[in-house]
Amino acid sequence: MEYMFMPYRKLYRLIEGRSSRREYWMFTLFVWIVAIVMVALMVAVVGGSAMSIGQDLNPAAYGSLLAGAGFGLIGFVVVFYVWALLTGVASFAVTIRRLHDLNYSGWFLVLFYAVLVGAAVINKYLYLIVALGWIVVMCLPGTTGANRYGSDPTKPDLDVEAFA
Repeated sequence: MEYMFMPYRKLYRLIEGRSSRREYWMFTLFVWIVAIVMVALMVAVVGGSAMSIGQDLNPAAYGSLLAGAGFGLIGFVVVFYVWALLTGVASFAVTIRRLHDLNYSGWFLVLFYAVLVGAAVINKYLYLIVALGWIVVMCLPGTTGANRYGSDPTKPDLDVEAFA
């Protein structure tokens, strides 16, 4: 459970150091769970207001649907956007630290996004292959021992000056 919140606690140092696979994937799981719950709550608020005003979900009824949802929906949207902003920064940072654990530069993420956009323009199946390739890269074990980005997050160094 602590790994789910670790990227939020590390926001003060953003992209410094390394993140283990566990930290990355637990944070990703947490983000997906919260996003699904928040979207479900928003749909419940809008759906509840649609049922209360007795309209089906056709495009002409969206204005009255949102008016019926009222401040509840606005509150959910504001909370969702604030959470998404914080989570976007934390996700960006934990992904770069995960790349550091693999001994890659953070610029590798920019390269990935460029390839992903290019693949999306060319073919949707190529896009899927690139996205699956990214998942495979994120599943690779990190560098054993210290690398140029810091010590191993799974086996912290015990060679500390305090014990000398």
